[in-house]
Amino acid sequence: MERAEKIQKLCAKMNVSEQEADAALRACNEDILDAALYLEALGRVRMPSGGYYTETPNMDRGMNNEPQKHASESFGEAVRRFGRWFGGVLRKGMNNFMEVRKNGETSFRIPLTIFVILLVTPLLPVIVALLVVGLFFDYGYHFTGPDMKENGACNRAANGCSNVARDIKSSFAEGAQGAQGAPAGCDGQNGADGFGGNGGEGGNGGCC
Repeated sequence: MERAEKIQKLCAKMNVSEQEADAALRACNEDILDAALYLEALGRVRMPSGGYYTETPNMDRGMNNEPQKHASESFGEAVRRFGRWFGGVLRKGMNNFMEVRKNGETSFRIPLTIFVILLVTPLLPVIVALLVVGLFFDYGYHFTGPDMKENGACNRAANGCSNVARDIKSSFAEGAQGAQGAPAGCDGQNGADGFGGNGGEGGNGGCC
């Protein structure tokens, strides 16, 4: 591109005078893109009269592509950050477990990631019902793993559910025992001696 062409292009795109365009080219070794940036840095770019200057100079080195490129990089970085976070959550979920225990022994265990996935499927009502029924058959639930505390919130909640189920079972058992009990009868007593003879024997099996 001829120098005169560069000057005219800078004048048209950056809204500067020929002298300012010529000085910018000299300062930037005749590079038109650097000259445009140079003029912007100096604050020499003027808005057209009667409006706002919004056009981005479209030079040979593709200035219009820069904002889109930066936006794409920012979106890509956000996706990568989310991927790293999600991968960390999955790893923690696979390293921590929910255990089903009875009489202090572990019947089986399941990684928390799989347990949570099951809870968001249509099987949720069935799983909840099985967990509740298990409590009444003396099964308990415990959360273990490097990120689970022995007395953490999850284990406290699980122990609380086990205690509630145990109290309900005790109440039903006491009620059943009370319903089976009946008042015991008492034997009849011998009659008193009559005048001139022995009194008759009292009948057996009468209530006192």
